[in-house]
Amino acid sequence: MSKNSTTASGDGLTDEVAEKAADGSTSGASNGAKPSKPTQLRSLIRKLLSNRRSRRAVIACGAIAGLAILLVGYFILTGDSVPPAAPEPTAAERFDEQFASLQKSDEAVVRMDAFEIDDAMLQKLASINRLTTIQVDVSSVSVGTIALLAKMPKLEQLHIRNAVINDEMLAALAESPTIWLLNFPSAEISPAGIKHLEKMPSLRQLRLGIKDGDNGHGRAIAELSSLRSVHLIRVAITDEGLQSLAKMPRLESLYLDDSVITDSGWQWLFEKNPQLHVHVNQQHHDRDPQKH
Repeated sequence: MSKNSTTASGDGLTDEVAEKAADGSTSGASNGAKPSKPTQLRSLIRKLLSNRRSRRAVIACGAIAGLAILLVGYFILTGDSVPPAAPEPTAAERFDEQFASLQKSDEAVVRMDAFEIDDAMLQKLASINRLTTIQVDVSSVSVGTIALLAKMPKLEQLHIRNAVINDEMLAALAESPTIWLLNFPSAEISPAGIKHLEKMPSLRQLRLGIKDGDNGHGRAIAELSSLRSVHLIRVAITDEGLQSLAKMPRLESLYLDDSVITDSGWQWLFEKNPQLHVHVNQQHHDRDPQKH
């Protein structure tokens, strides 16, 4: 009987052994071999969906992914890679905003040098009588507007960049009794035009950038006896012109850019005026007593 039971299976195994072998084979498949990736993913999804919180999270992630796909599709169809940026405000819009704010405040100083205004805008600023300082970049300016600025009762400092200042404008500006600082980096003026400034009783500081400037301009500036500070740009001052400027009775500070003064000329100056504060091309002169 033992023999018969041994040979009962066609594979040479008893039914019991064959059954165990079959069970062992199945168990090996489940314990030894790794399930496929799709099987793992399905299992993970089932686990997530079995929990209420996890199910909500899965739904939310799906909604976000769907929205992202819709946005990408929109940008592809419209040809836009990013949403269009808001346009930059124009100079006129920026001026109107700042001017409106200025009218509501007690501010006496106005600086508009981050954008360029025009002559009409500068006229509006001239209507605010409390202003003491105007610093602006202007595309162009008229003699009439300069005359309005000269009539401002409290104006002390006037800085106008970019716009060309001429002799006629200096004549109009000379009517101001209060201005003590003028800064015009883009002037096209003659020595005769500079002489108009002799009428300004309060003028103490003068900064001029003069096209084709030379010693003649230097001599005219030297006649402005009230000046304490002079800054000249693009003015070809030589040793001779330096000697004229050195005679100014109240001069404390001298800045010269683009001059053609020799070493002997500078030596003469510091021997005559050892306490004079001097900058050459935006830097302290080596013998400047105030050099840092």
